Amino acid sequence: MVRSDAPWPITIILALSSLVATAATVFMPGSSVMSHSVEVIAVGVLLVFISQVLRGAAAEGRLAGVVSGVTGMVLGVLGSAWVASAQVGYGFGLTITTVISLLGAGAVVVTRLPNRMTMILAPLIAVALGAAASALPIDILWFQGAVIGLLVGLLVGSLRALALASRSVRNISGILGLSCGIILISGAASWYAMEVLAFI
Repeated sequence: MVRSDAPWPITIILALSSLVATAATVFMPGSSVMSHSVEVIAVGVLLVFISQVLRGAAAEGRLAGVVSGVTGMVLGVLGSAWVASAQVGYGFGLTITTVISLLGAGAVVVTRLPNRMTMILAPLIAVALGAAASALPIDILWFQGAVIGLLVGLLVGSLRALALASRSVRNISGILGLSCGIILISGAASWYAMEVLAFI
């Protein structure tokens, strides 16, 4: 989406960070199944900086490379939340609720409605669908489903507005990048929301 001037080093760092975060979530759970994601992000940020410094002072787009690399690396690491959800009792319900909310919000943002409308309609529909999903035989309460729907709706609407404003989605790779980003972030947002709601 950001068309980095040196995509391969960043791509390798993104892949390694994602794999390490996923492996740590599966094989090294600490106080929380996502407790090692912070360490992976810290090392990943360092690697992104090093990769851009090694390009030399005359290289173009080094700052853009750092921004895109760190952002992509964090998104990849947050994707391990989908793996983390498989290790908790409410994981199946969280996945179903998130997917239903994503489909509802996605149906709104693919229309030609202006951003002001989609930023209202996408969260509203996602909240309604998330709350309704709790009627299914899953371990999710209605207010938990509503919170997940709200987060997903705001995420989808915001990224749609950002993509249109920046004109970064111009081809199939941009669409796939945006779609993957939405899926990765929504999994982490839903997982962390459930972790917080567990204390209520």
